[in-house]
Amino acid sequence: MNSTKIKIMLVVLMATMFTMHSIAKSNESYESLRNAFNNPTNTARPKVYWWCLNGNIDTLRARQEFLEIKKRGLAGFDFFEIGAIPSSATKAGPAYFSDESVQYIKFAALEAKKLGLDMGLNVSSSWNAGGSWIPAKYAAKKLYKSEITIKSTTKTQTITVPFPEVNISHETLVGGTKKQLLKYLPNGRPEYYEEIAVLAFPTNTPKNTMDTAQIIDITKYFNSETNELKWNAPPGDWTVQRFISSNSGQEIVLPSPNSAGLSIDHFEAEAVKFHLNYMLDKLKSALGDFSKTGLKTMYFASYEAKGGLWTPQLPSEFKKQNGYEITKFLPYFFSNELFSDATNKRMKIDVNKTVSELMINNLFKTAREICNPLGLKVNCEAGGPGYPLYNGSAEPLKVLGSLDIPRGEFWVNYPLPYIDDKTGQKTDLLRVVKEVAAASHIYEKGIVEQESFTSFQQWQEGPCDMRPYADRAYCEGMNRQCIHGFSHTPSGQKSPGITYHAGTHFNNQNIWWSKATPFVSYLSRLNSVFQNSKFYADVLYYYGDKIPNAGAPKNTHFKVGAGYDYEIVNTDILLNRLTYSDGKFKLSNGAEFCMLALNYEDVMNPEVLAKLYEFAKQGAKIVGSKPQLVGKLVNNPNDDAQIQQINSSIWSDEKDAGVIAKSNKPVIYTAVSPLEMVRILNVQPDFNYADKDSMAIDYIHYQKDNNDVFFVRNNKLKPESRTLEFRLTGKVPEMWNTITGEIYPIPVYNQTNAYTQIPMSFPAYGSYLIVFRDTAESPAISTITNKNGEPVLIDYTANGAMIAKNGKYEITKNGKTKTVEVNNKVQRVDGSWNVSFAKGYDAPQSIEFPTLSSWTENANQAIKYFSGFATYSKSFDNKLSATKGNRIYLDLGEVSKIADVTLNGKPLGITWTKPFRYDITDVVKNGKNELKVEVANTWSNRIVGDALNGTKYTETNIAATVLPVKSIEIAEKRPEIPWKEVPLIESGLLGPVTVETIKLIK
Repeated sequence: MNSTKIKIMLVVLMATMFTMHSIAKSNESYESLRNAFNNPTNTARPKVYWWCLNGNIDTLRARQEFLEIKKRGLAGFDFFEIGAIPSSATKAGPAYFSDESVQYIKFAALEAKKLGLDMGLNVSSSWNAGGSWIPAKYAAKKLYKSEITIKSTTKTQTITVPFPEVNISHETLVGGTKKQLLKYLPNGRPEYYEEIAVLAFPTNTPKNTMDTAQIIDITKYFNSETNELKWNAPPGDWTVQRFISSNSGQEIVLPSPNSAGLSIDHFEAEAVKFHLNYMLDKLKSALGDFSKTGLKTMYFASYEAKGGLWTPQLPSEFKKQNGYEITKFLPYFFSNELFSDATNKRMKIDVNKTVSELMINNLFKTAREICNPLGLKVNCEAGGPGYPLYNGSAEPLKVLGSLDIPRGEFWVNYPLPYIDDKTGQKTDLLRVVKEVAAASHIYEKGIVEQESFTSFQQWQEGPCDMRPYADRAYCEGMNRQCIHGFSHTPSGQKSPGITYHAGTHFNNQNIWWSKATPFVSYLSRLNSVFQNSKFYADVLYYYGDKIPNAGAPKNTHFKVGAGYDYEIVNTDILLNRLTYSDGKFKLSNGAEFCMLALNYEDVMNPEVLAKLYEFAKQGAKIVGSKPQLVGKLVNNPNDDAQIQQINSSIWSDEKDAGVIAKSNKPVIYTAVSPLEMVRILNVQPDFNYADKDSMAIDYIHYQKDNNDVFFVRNNKLKPESRTLEFRLTGKVPEMWNTITGEIYPIPVYNQTNAYTQIPMSFPAYGSYLIVFRDTAESPAISTITNKNGEPVLIDYTANGAMIAKNGKYEITKNGKTKTVEVNNKVQRVDGSWNVSFAKGYDAPQSIEFPTLSSWTENANQAIKYFSGFATYSKSFDNKLSATKGNRIYLDLGEVSKIADVTLNGKPLGITWTKPFRYDITDVVKNGKNELKVEVANTWSNRIVGDALNGTKYTETNIAATVLPVKSIEIAEKRPEIPWKEVPLIESGLLGPVTVETIKLIK
């Protein structure tokens, strides 16, 4: 055998071995995904906020609540003490982190361990980290100034420069008790203050023309104890300003009655250390080894503060970050009329950059350095709500990336729109998902946690109403929930109890709570799959160097176009973790992208421009608008000649697609949109359908090795049918039924050169999880078409493809087409129903409903306003049979809000979302059948009835609610409506109930 043949054989052998290894790895990845779907771990299961209102904790009830959390399949809870609204709603418990309070925390941590639950602990009573133990030295700070005007003389003057007035205006702060928590010394000065500087500048300087050369630092001539300045002023009139740092007065926002205290200085490491060590030392004393308890995380809720911001480490960090001293720029903090507009802009940029780094290093990195060695992780809503609502001047991606577990939030039916003055772009500040997902991806955190279902929509919803909001968040990248929230209910309170005033009331006082496990399982399955795979997108989006910034909701501030997704990166990642090779941008997490899009900036960071130039020289395709300036915002641009040369040459207004496709010039294209560029690169939509620009169907794409995962959702409040196209071939699609937990093949799909096409039908706001397995089986059926040219209404089950609409269909299999006639039969379950209502609310124990109708239409007031469970019972004569190729289904029609069904004594299970339907082929009998449907609604109707009629069936501190909307895309804030004016919610089994034969194509 000659050497050439040997070489060929070795190449073939190596290729075969590589292929076998790839297949084995792909199969292993598939099995791990499947196991994740079937067996979600605690890290994939949702948690809840466990609200301890006013610190009033009943350990007997708490133990029952923890058991209920476990029963529902939740992972655990964040222990969250907070004040009640109104404060008189329930009695006050001990002060947070008093000895008695720590014993309650110990109880909760040990109970959590017994039940296998994970517990997080909030680092204050309510939010803004802080507490009654925070001394003024470590409390939140701001700058204060006093000002006088003097005239020069020929000799040194002794001038009194008064101590700045430290007068806390609680109206300018966020929440708190509005009481005076700061102490003052006998001389009238605050307990804590630090002298910062005394500056002088010419009084008559024209507006916005001040230069730091005109400012004189005269601190060394000033005696702060006597308030005396001894200074020989140069000729002219001089303004003298004395700057001190003292407390801002910002408190923790909504503490329990005995827990009022100051918010810490979030930007000073020593303050963070003092605060956490105070808490952890008390916890260690009570709990010992944390690993033997359920305590897993320390949680920093939103940072919400207003007013001027200062911290002792700001000057040194400012010099480190920006290369110059801040002292002569102190007047900037009080007026924008002294310095030029360019200088004011520069200061805003540089101060915010400094504050962001202080938050990252002194708050979150310091917190992790303290907590991680103890086995505790740090998580926080670091991404929002921040700017422009509050003083959280931070670069959110980098801040979120500094945490162990980044958390965002999304609200139900209560957006908070913010319109950017420059761009006119609208951002929903209460939907922070895409930003957190991006941070988790690019900093390789693995978890995208969301405070979920926050709302002022009190007892209006069931799980079916919550699902669309969850699905929208899933399509932005969420993979875990902390549900807001579970209010603790001490003994002696009627239902629905005293609750926290915001959030979905996801606790065992909620009527449908005992039926919530399938909804929790739905969330857990999706979380588990997404946590065990990697997000895929075609485009990389650099959101700029601006601080503060916002990774806005998906496809709002930035979008590529229908069918494409994108990842967001910041300056840190672009400079340090992004590379370009083989025609792709590559992140350190393994993700690859075909192009880079730039957010427009007035001023571009010169380091960023240099990096972009390096990418462009390698052939990278980059699109974006030319900035006004590259460099620092000073009187002249950065004088680095090389940077300015790059800036003058790199921007191109070329539009011709052919020229761009062939060009190897190092340029950034200013006249081409991201969508136009992906088309020039011949990158087809990752997800496609005929009218994709309507955005009727949304998606997100994940991968695990060679297996692809698509989650697709109907964005409309009506059923939709489409032939969906997924940009992959040679793989077999499976339906991973997130409602039932079943996994089964999709028997109908067609493969083209670029796409796998699947016809699908969605109920209103329905969604599906489709997994493409890396195997090369041929499709059982490639197409099903309606001979009348109408959309094919097709659903997929474990028994095959279900065609609901009668008619003739052409089915193509292995290149051969045959006609199949679908002749489904429908039998209505009409007539009267026996309805029995749960005891305790004076509704009848047994009553006959001649026809199905909402309880709210009943003349009996006890039924009209009833909230709770009712069981519908009926005998019906089944005349349908399952012929070959057919299945028999029971369809309940409309249900409000959740149902549990039994047929002929066999439980069919809980149905909580549309379609409310069961396969009863193996349960239904010819002839007489016994059907029971147990239905639960919400508390709203009974509360309304009590408000209108003066009855006292319910007890709650909640006086009003926000009404639901039909479309989850509504973008206006909704007013709160008092209970007397709240419309009743249709309740019960509404029907029509039918038994149907459905044709299945296997």
